Amino acid sequence: INLTYLFLVGLWPGKDWTKKQASIYRIYQKTLLCFSVTFLVITGVKTYEIRHDIIYFLANIDKSIVAYNYFFKVIIFLKRRGDFKRLVDDILSSGDTVRGVNRDRMIDHLVLVTGFNSVLMLVFSMLGLYNGDMTIEAWMPFDAKKNKMNMALSSQILAVIFCIPFSYRAIGMQGIVCSILIYLCDQLETLQNNIKDFEFCKENERESRERFKKIVQKHIRLMRYATSMESIFSEYFLIQNLAVTMELCLNAMMVTMVGTSQKIVLAGFLGLLGLALLNAYIYCKLGNELIDQSEGVSFAAYSAAWTHWPVDLQRDVLLIIRASQRPLQMSAGGIAAISMHTYGTALYNGYSIFAVLNDVVEN
Repeated sequence: INLTYLFLVGLWPGKDWTKKQASIYRIYQKTLLCFSVTFLVITGVKTYEIRHDIIYFLANIDKSIVAYNYFFKVIIFLKRRGDFKRLVDDILSSGDTVRGVNRDRMIDHLVLVTGFNSVLMLVFSMLGLYNGDMTIEAWMPFDAKKNKMNMALSSQILAVIFCIPFSYRAIGMQGIVCSILIYLCDQLETLQNNIKDFEFCKENERESRERFKKIVQKHIRLMRYATSMESIFSEYFLIQNLAVTMELCLNAMMVTMVGTSQKIVLAGFLGLLGLALLNAYIYCKLGNELIDQSEGVSFAAYSAAWTHWPVDLQRDVLLIIRASQRPLQMSAGGIAAISMHTYGTALYNGYSIFAVLNDVVEN
């Protein structure tokens, strides 16, 4: 379902397509790229025009950060798509099966995030129309605020050039990344159970050695998958962390500046902040789970009945323990690990910025 979602938003072309099918899909991809660039240009022009109104200027910057975050993620994804396709093909051909609970988590995540984003965009659009404001200030070849008809038309134009090129593409990428992280966690847990349940039988020594060989091979394969994921999406997670940091800083500034008469503007800020923090939480929660499950392999190996095994298998167990002591993790450009510790640090820093700015305004 994640690959189908990516296909629908123009990020995952088919393999055995005819020349005509590939050409049509490329046209679709280029059209979405044109929509993306158009959105960034018209919002950038309007942001410059309203630079003297600091509140609306910062509000537009805040909403533009979301678009730039999604845009650069798409560029990075397209750049590394070949490597990622090889990783996905390798996983699909591995023969691994994901437990039903985790398979449901993959689907639930995609459905819930899509629903939440769609509702949030609809609420912003309706509030804008109700108050006579645009969802995001953007240049239009007509006076968008002249009447309700023009306002509705401008909102529809913005929705068309934002939803699929930005929002739904970002959800598709998030869905596939989170699904692979869930897959890795599921397989690491299965690996732990296989190690704990392994018993060496002298009567069937050849079969026992073959079983243990498959356990070691699976561990090596999962380490390779996780290393490939970190390499492919390192820049992707760096963009994610930078966007969340900028959102926290802007919101800290706006909360201290916006008065009670501008609650709608403040609500928009907080809504986008909530969306950014939700996405960051999902990544960090799964990243933390990956760290825990990979470290759990060493505990599972130590807990096995290895004292009764042949010496060569005991050496292999020692190698598993040593390899597992360096946890598998995702990183943001090699700067910070994607974990709950990083998430908590970002929230703490955001609150610190707000406290300092609040003191400055009050004094």
